[in-house]
Amino acid sequence: MWVVLLINTLVAAFLAFFSFKNRHEAFNLFNAGIVFIVFGLVLLISAIPVFKNFDTSSVLMFTAGLLLIVGIIMLIVSWVTKSERAVRIKDIAVTLAVAAVCSIYLIRNLSMINVIVPELAMFLAIALFAVGLNKN
Repeated sequence: MWVVLLINTLVAAFLAFFSFKNRHEAFNLFNAGIVFIVFGLVLLISAIPVFKNFDTSSVLMFTAGLLLIVGIIMLIVSWVTKSERAVRIKDIAVTLAVAAVCSIYLIRNLSMINVIVPELAMFLAIALFAVGLNKN
């Protein structure tokens, strides 16, 4: 199953490289909040198939909880400061891909049922990246 992790890591690196290539913009707090929430949701949903393994599920849920809290705080601050509220589809695609790699790495027992959620996130990331390329 390390092959799955290696392939997903290469795909995530490819998506990140081509998403951030020739990109010049300032930091957007709203976009960062959405990215944190999406990352946390992927980790939280990835904990469902491994809920019987306390070590793995607790690490996934704890990390997801922290990411969700930080993301919600970022969204609240962005709404209070009335910052720009634009989310790029490519950012969500890269977030899904990196979250899939992280959840595969954190899941100790990689059986086919445990890899379903991260692989669905990776396929969704590839689809969103393709949609983002077509929009530009």
